[in-house]
Amino acid sequence: MVITARNDITKDDIKALVNCNGSKLKFMLILITAVFSAFLVFALIAGNKSSDLNVYILGVVWCAVVYVYAFIFNPKLKYNSFVKKFGADAVIKYEFKEKNFCITINGKKGEFQKYKDYFEMYRIYETPEYYFFYLKSSESYILKKSQLTSETAKELSEMIYKENPRIFVQRTK
Repeated sequence: MVITARNDITKDDIKALVNCNGSKLKFMLILITAVFSAFLVFALIAGNKSSDLNVYILGVVWCAVVYVYAFIFNPKLKYNSFVKKFGADAVIKYEFKEKNFCITINGKKGEFQKYKDYFEMYRIYETPEYYFFYLKSSESYILKKSQLTSETAKELSEMIYKENPRIFVQRTK
C-alpha cells in the first residue's frame, strides 16, 4: 500500500507543531510562575523587603520570557528559517509505504529528499488536524490531514502503528 500527500507550510502549522509538544512546558511554566507569584505575594504581605523579593520577581519574569520565546518567537523563527531555506511557496510531498516513507521538499530556493524507515523514527504525533513526523528530537515535518491525496488518515495511522507502535502517539479527541 502506498499513501501520498502534498503539503505547504504556514505559520499556523508551525504554531500547531510547537503547541503539540509544548503542553508539558506550558504546564511547568504556569506552575512555576504561580509558585513564584505566591511567594512574592506572601513576602509582600509579610513585609519582607529583602533580596527574596528580587528572586521572586526575577522568577516570574524568567517564566514570562521563556513562555514568550517558546510559544511566540520560536514558531516565527522556525517558519522564517524554512522560508529562507526553501522559499515561501515550497511544497512538501510525502510518500508512505508499509515499512518506510519519503519526504521531498521542492522550492524555488532549494530541494530536499529523505527516506526513513518507521523503526528509525523518533516519534510521530497524530492530532485531529495534523501528523507531526519527528525524524530526530530536533527535526520534524508537518502533514495536514486535509492534504492526504490517497487513502485515508485512518489507514495511514494503522499502517504506522502496525510497523512501530512505540513511536506513534495519538492526540485525537
